[in-house]
Amino acid sequence: METNFYNPVKLVSLSLLALLIACSWLILPYTIQGNNLMQSAGNESRLIRADTVASYLTREIINTNLIEITGTFATTEYFQYVDRAMTVNNLRPDRNFIFFINETMHTDDLPGALPNVILRINDQEYLPNFSEGPNEASHHRLSTFSFSKFDPENNPIQITNDDVIELFISNNYLNSQEPLTFVGRWEGGIELPEELKSRNDITWIAVLALGAGLLSSVLTPCLLQLVIMFGGIMGGLTNSAQSHNPVNYLQSARNKMLLIATSFIIGFLLLYVLAGIVIGYAGNQAQLLFSVHSRNVSIASGLVVIGLGIWMIFRGNKISACPVMAPDAIQKFNQKDLFATVIGSIGFALGCTACFGGAIIGTLIVYVGAIGSPVIGGSIMFIFGLGVAIPFFLSALFLSKSKTFMLAISSYRKSLNLISAAVVMLFGLILVTDNFHTVSDFIYPYLGLS
Repeated sequence: METNFYNPVKLVSLSLLALLIACSWLILPYTIQGNNLMQSAGNESRLIRADTVASYLTREIINTNLIEITGTFATTEYFQYVDRAMTVNNLRPDRNFIFFINETMHTDDLPGALPNVILRINDQEYLPNFSEGPNEASHHRLSTFSFSKFDPENNPIQITNDDVIELFISNNYLNSQEPLTFVGRWEGGIELPEELKSRNDITWIAVLALGAGLLSSVLTPCLLQLVIMFGGIMGGLTNSAQSHNPVNYLQSARNKMLLIATSFIIGFLLLYVLAGIVIGYAGNQAQLLFSVHSRNVSIASGLVVIGLGIWMIFRGNKISACPVMAPDAIQKFNQKDLFATVIGSIGFALGCTACFGGAIIGTLIVYVGAIGSPVIGGSIMFIFGLGVAIPFFLSALFLSKSKTFMLAISSYRKSLNLISAAVVMLFGLILVTDNFHTVSDFIYPYLGLS
C-alpha cells in the first residue's frame, strides 16, 4: 500500500475542516437565545396552566383591608407546572412537605422575624425542619417552610384526600403585643385533577422549538467534549480494514468510518431520547433521581468509557501484531468495534447527562415534565440529539471521501490508536473524578460563551 501520498498541510487542513463541520451546531448558541426560544414555545398556555395549578393548591389564610396572608402547598406535582423547578434540589419535595407563605401588610410594616409555623395533619403536629425568607421586609414577604415527610420514628407520613391539613401561622402582626395566629386549611384536594394535568395544547412546532432551544443553551459544554470523544473514537476504531489493494482498503476503511460514526450517533441518541422519556413520564421525580444518584452514575459512566479505551488498546495491538488478517477475523473486530462504540457513546452521554442533569431537567421540567408525556419528552430530546448527530455524520462523511486522510490514518495506525485510546480514557477519568465542568470552564472563555 502506498504511503507517500499526502502533504501534511493538506492533512491538517482537512482535519480542521472536519472539526468545524462536527462543531457546526455551535452556530445555534451564537445566533439563538435558547432560553427565550423555549419560553416562547407555548408560553401563554404554560403560564395559564401554572397559575391554575398554583391557585388550586393555594389557600387564603386571612384577607382584610389591613393584612393578607396566603399559603401554597407545593406538592411534588406543583414543581412540574410552576417555574420553581431549579429549587427542587434544595427543597426535596420527595422528602419534605413544602409550603410557600405570602404575607402582605397594607398599612403597617411586617414583623421583623419570620412567622412561627406549625403543620397539623389530622391530630398530629409537626415543626418545620427548614425555613427561609427575608427578615427585613416592609409590606410584602414570601417565605418557604418545609416539614419532614417522616415522623420521629422515621415512618413515612401518609396524606390522603380524606385527611385534613392545617397550617398555623403566628406572628406579632399589626403591632400586637401577643402573637396573632391564623390557620390555613387543606381538606383533600392535594392531588391535581386530571384536567389540570393534561397538556394537549403543546404543538409539534413547540416541540421543535424546545429541542432547538435546548441545543442552543443548556448542553453546549457537554457537546464540546462529545466532539473530542467522537474524534478520538473515530481515529482509534476506524482502522481494522486490511487489504494490500489500496482501492479495496480505501473502500473498506470508508465504510468502517461511516459505520463507527453511525454507531456513535446511535449511542448518544438512544441515551438522550431515553432521558427525555424519563423526564416526560416522571417529571420532577427525574430531577430528584439525578440529584441523588448523579455522582454514582458519573463514576459508572466514566468506568465504561475507560473500558472503551482499554478495548481500543487491546484491539490495536491485535491488529498490529497481524498485518494480514483473515476476513472472518476482520469481521469479528468490526462487529466488536461497533458494539464498543455504541456502549462507549451511551456511557459518555450518560455521564454528560449526570453532570448536567440539573440543567437539562431544570430547563425542561416545566415544559416536558408538566406535559406528562414520554412521547413528547423523548421527541424533544431526539430533536436535540439530531442537531448534533447531523454535523457529526457529515464530518465523518467528509473525511471518508478524502483519500489523503484515509491513507494517513492507515500509515499512523498504531500511534493514532494509542493517542485515541489515551483521549478516550482521559475523558473517562474526568467523569470518574467529577471534573467535567472544569474542562468546560476552560473551553468556554475562548468561545465567548457564558
